[in-house]
Amino acid sequence: MKKIIILIMTALILISKFPMISYALSDSESDSIQTLLNDACRISGVPGMSMTILENNEVFYFSSGYADREKRLLASENTLYELASVSKAFTGMGILLMEEKGMLSMSDSIQKYLPWFTLKYQGRPIDMQNITLNDFLHHTSGLTNSGHSQYIPQGNTPDMLRKTVEMLSGAELSFSPGEQCRYGTVNYDVLGLVMETVSGQSYEDYMKEQVLQPLGLHQTYVYKTEAEATGELAQGYRSSFFITVPYDAPDFAGNKPAGYIISCTKDMARWMNIQMGAVEDIPEVFHKVIKKSHQGNLSVTDDNGMFYGAGWYVNSDQSYLEHPGGNPNFSTKVLLLPKKNIAVCLLTNGVNTNTNLVMQVEEILEGKQSQTYKISSSQLLDIALSLATIICCLFAGLFFFLGLYRKNKYYHQKMTQNGIITTASCLVVTVLIWVIPLLIGNRWSMILVWQTYSILTAIISLALLTTCITWFLYIANTTRLKDD
Repeated sequence: MKKIIILIMTALILISKFPMISYALSDSESDSIQTLLNDACRISGVPGMSMTILENNEVFYFSSGYADREKRLLASENTLYELASVSKAFTGMGILLMEEKGMLSMSDSIQKYLPWFTLKYQGRPIDMQNITLNDFLHHTSGLTNSGHSQYIPQGNTPDMLRKTVEMLSGAELSFSPGEQCRYGTVNYDVLGLVMETVSGQSYEDYMKEQVLQPLGLHQTYVYKTEAEATGELAQGYRSSFFITVPYDAPDFAGNKPAGYIISCTKDMARWMNIQMGAVEDIPEVFHKVIKKSHQGNLSVTDDNGMFYGAGWYVNSDQSYLEHPGGNPNFSTKVLLLPKKNIAVCLLTNGVNTNTNLVMQVEEILEGKQSQTYKISSSQLLDIALSLATIICCLFAGLFFFLGLYRKNKYYHQKMTQNGIITTASCLVVTVLIWVIPLLIGNRWSMILVWQTYSILTAIISLALLTTCITWFLYIANTTRLKDD
């Protein structure tokens, strides 16, 4: 009898060592999530999407479409995507780890580590002693997307991070440091260079050796070449004129701390479990770092009333943490709800994804299974501008042929004063529209990389339309019917 009891107990112990199949998601919930993801691919035109969901410490994977449409490679939990701005939480953890190890303090002045780095506000140099590392961590430095993203240079050489920050040196700030919280991706590039300065390593080597490997994130990469070598890196895509095509965006290696770490939903499941405190097999110091990274700067909120931590938008009681990301050919989002024990990560290889569908997934988990995918603002912009391009071109052709017909069939006459005013007014509008691209200047390089091409075609077609209207008005005011 004792032998039987011992055998039973041994069997129970052995069984407990094996992972159990999870049935936390019902069939209807799984079907609703998969349908929502399929609809997102179909409606957005984005070829591939991968999602991981944590609920009550269980992990679930969903995928739809293709990692590479042309090669017919299906998306899966092992497909690698650029994390875009979701990368900031990794960089935030990296620099807070340095603080925990006594290598720096986030209240230190930026001048302590980058003494050559200067900024100005309202045309006057500011005292760099008053700008701390926390200002860059919490987006309160005055560097913003609208004012400073155009400074990010293209390139993939090892010195690109320093070149990026050097391009920012001397820049005019959008607001006085500490007064506002306005998102600026380059803030984390500055932090990345500080990490290089303090560690004596490249940003990539420090993150790989001190963060990713200790956390067991073996499918998360800081070197694109290593990601490509796996054969799992998704092809990126962009959309214009209702068509989605493969797009190999330029390299912005100097923006890596802010937006170019690469991972898959399988590793992101572990990353989210680490954030939720459900993983024990990591160095103890990371538990302190994670807790600190979730603490937002409570002195200022962003435009949505959220606080910013270390790569996370957070609410006041840290029950809601999220971060979206968008690169020229990838879009992502992570949502953490610690009190509900729910987390969702979405990775996609196109920019037209409405990443807010992670909130819809959370609603499905809450019992609201009837969810409809909503078109993203970027897709709506492309649709509107594409239609505007077509309409403007059609009307431009119409006015051109009407003017040509009138010129050939009608007699010439002297233009009246009203005709001169009308034609001149239209000519002024035409000139102004043609000048718009010149006013935008060097921003065009950023627009054509990060936005739909239909922005450019809409401006050109509008200028073409006003040119044809001006020509038609000139002809109309200098001709008369034969019987007149």
